[in-house]
Amino acid sequence: MYLEFWIILAIIFLIGELLTGGFYLLSIGMGSLAAAILNYLHFSIIIQIVAFILITIIFIIISRPIYKKLNKNAVDKKSNTERLIGLHAKVTEDIGSHKIGTINVNGEVWKAISDEEISKGELVEIMEIDGVKLKVKKA
Repeated sequence: MYLEFWIILAIIFLIGELLTGGFYLLSIGMGSLAAAILNYLHFSIIIQIVAFILITIIFIIISRPIYKKLNKNAVDKKSNTERLIGLHAKVTEDIGSHKIGTINVNGEVWKAISDEEISKGELVEIMEIDGVKLKVKKA
């Protein structure tokens, strides 16, 4: 009676795992698959639910260390602009305390502001992001 339910649930979570890759959905899918097998073998719904919960928990416990090991070298999730903070850049247009200038960061030109006068050609350090401008100081 519940065989189709467990199989559909397992398929949904296993496909979801392919799309996300966090191992949580895989665990739920494996629990659903275990419950489907027990349903096929004519075990009661209570045993199916208990097996679903236990198998899901066991797979989560087993898969977390594997997930962490596979993702220990994952790229930092900072946005591209946040990665600019702390970098050094060359001033391409004078920056004044009330004048927006430009800087060259990794081959890209950005508008820059500063609390001090900075001349073209000087090196600056990017301190923070202010809208679409970078706040800088002399390096």
